[in-house]
Amino acid sequence: MGYDTIHLIKVNTIVRAIRIMLLGLTLWVSFVHAQSEDFDIKKSTHFIIYYKDVPTTYVNKVAREAERYYKSITNYLGFMRFEFWTWDNRCRIYIYSDREEYVKSTGAVAWSRGAVHIQNKEIVTYTMRKEFFDYVLPHEMGHIIFREVVGLNTRLPLWIDEAVALLQEKDRDLYLREAEDMVRSGFYIPISNLSRMNDYSKISPKRFYSEAASIVDFLLEEYSRSDFVDFCRDIRDGKDWQEALLKTYRFDDLKALEEAWVDYLLQ
Repeated sequence: MGYDTIHLIKVNTIVRAIRIMLLGLTLWVSFVHAQSEDFDIKKSTHFIIYYKDVPTTYVNKVAREAERYYKSITNYLGFMRFEFWTWDNRCRIYIYSDREEYVKSTGAVAWSRGAVHIQNKEIVTYTMRKEFFDYVLPHEMGHIIFREVVGLNTRLPLWIDEAVALLQEKDRDLYLREAEDMVRSGFYIPISNLSRMNDYSKISPKRFYSEAASIVDFLLEEYSRSDFVDFCRDIRDGKDWQEALLKTYRFDDLKALEEAWVDYLLQ
């Protein structure tokens, strides 16, 4: 799964905020709006925000919330010592005035709430209600920051990428409780099977996202952040993700990881 792709965002109502993300839609060119359209610009420490006919109060809130999430995500994942997004390497956020203008200017499908180009560190959206600040912004920033560390083209199972992003959202605890209920009822996906699920159109969103988030939460909370950073560095340096995971967390195989995760939830 290459990450030089457009990641479209659709907000659904499963577990209050599950999205079906469609990857691999490379028909859009890279976002070069600022070169061809008349955008106003606001800069913060880690972001350059381009906006059209958007109230400055909203733009200022986007800047504040983006900086807040930058700090919280890097702290949560143990990435504080990595130097991301400074000067010309800042993340770019493009904001249109409304959905109609966003769809017309970008060619996005009508249901899309935004898009992210992970390799170029670009998020495109429009002014919307709090769902952008609670779900879309932290989720997509989670994707970009994680990929900055592990490598943009590193091959990983879908569940790891989505778990890291999902855990940045406001309602992360709803997913974690859902996963615990699944485990207690014996209705969860074996991790070996979860790791083969790489097609968004063929997964059960509620089970997939909840379990994925719970497993990564287990690794982050039961072990040290330095372990997670070591895992990320190993796969960045070319080690197979499964080999790196088992080595870092000292499991014999994925079944042993699964048993430890289940025991953790059943405590």
